[in-house]
Amino acid sequence: MIVLEQITKKYPGQAMPAVDKLSISIPKGEICVLVGPSGCGKSTILRMINRMIEPTSGIVKINGEDVTQKNPDQLRMGIGYVIQQIGLLPHRTIAENIAIVPRLYKWPKEKIKQRVDELIVMMGLDLEKTRGKYPAQLSGGQMQRVGVARAMAVDPPIMLMDEPFGAVDPIARTHLQDELLRLQKEIKKTIVFVTHDINEAIKMGDRIAIFNAGKLVQFGTPEEILTNPVNEFVEDFIGRDRVVKKLNLYSAGDAMQPIRCVVKENELGNAAQKMKEAGAEVAFLLNKAGKACGHITSSDLDEFGKDLGGLRKRIGRTEKAFVQTTTPFPDALSLLLEYDADYLGILKGEELCGMLSFKGIRKHVYRKEGE
Repeated sequence: MIVLEQITKKYPGQAMPAVDKLSISIPKGEICVLVGPSGCGKSTILRMINRMIEPTSGIVKINGEDVTQKNPDQLRMGIGYVIQQIGLLPHRTIAENIAIVPRLYKWPKEKIKQRVDELIVMMGLDLEKTRGKYPAQLSGGQMQRVGVARAMAVDPPIMLMDEPFGAVDPIARTHLQDELLRLQKEIKKTIVFVTHDINEAIKMGDRIAIFNAGKLVQFGTPEEILTNPVNEFVEDFIGRDRVVKKLNLYSAGDAMQPIRCVVKENELGNAAQKMKEAGAEVAFLLNKAGKACGHITSSDLDEFGKDLGGLRKRIGRTEKAFVQTTTPFPDALSLLLEYDADYLGILKGEELCGMLSFKGIRKHVYRKEGE
């Protein structure tokens, strides 16, 4: 989709290029995150893709075509652009702001209204309360959502996002990141996303390009970069907790183990025998409705023996110790610690489909680390 071939950008009076001989390919439908210290050339690369500035040398291609062969205005109308400052026009309503590019395309009024309303809802905003407001009447997070909606107005195949969530508070930022990832599963845009935050890069990127002083230092998937940083700069930039950061790349389903023993709640007295026959260290319990309601371990049986009251009390501590297959490892670890448990049940919807353990998480992460 986007190919940069030996791109260099030099500004007058600067000894070093802002971008130096960059060659990179960004596949269609992926989020490529450009990350690095301030002044390393990230935003300059975005501006060369949509010809807000021209490269000193090299070629930018979109779908195999040299962008210098296209009219700059026509090129930009087909590329969504989201910036940290948002850039909404203060004297126009939210609906009018989103409608700017469709109007340039001379869309019919009814089609514009329909698309504006669709995008406001898609961004998780209240349609009736939002479309007639002015930017100053919205929160920072709401304005950022409108900025994304405006960039998506004519459904461009490419979106450029320059630190789009950097100006909002951490809670709003997390919500915006999650919303964009949710939307990306549906819309499959090719997105070039600039940030200086490696954690945001790991969360958002299908691929990450790490820059330093205008040069590309490493390019790969988050897993590749966290597992095999190419040099000391990348190691320092990622941080000493890179193995902890890797936890964010995996979900409970990735390390799911089969359940060997399931016991009905009214058959708790037979749990020890059933676990022994199954060779299981843990048994998951089902209530009268057939839903998972906790678990017991062989250690619990050793401690309480035939004291069913004690066992039920212990099971009660794990009645919420369940996660979905899509639950990220950090959230699963948090629950293991919160419930002082060695195991979590894994659900798909309401169906019990497997289990997760500390040992399983550790084995999965270190297996990946050693590959």
